[in-house]
Amino acid sequence: MKNKIPDTQEPLVQAAYDAWFKAQVQVGLDDSRPCIPNEEAKRLMAIKREKLRKR
Repeated sequence: MKNKIPDTQEPLVQAAYDAWFKAQVQVGLDDSRPCIPNEEAKRLMAIKREKLRKR
């Protein structure tokens, strides 16, 4: 049987997760670093994936 959070705690857990998630989104929105174009991000991730495959 998997560990299940008791129903009485479920709303508290959900509220905590929602608060954490909203804070993380705000951090991203407030980030002043320049955006990376999608094609550049794909290129960089392809390089990282290739390095990991070679390990």
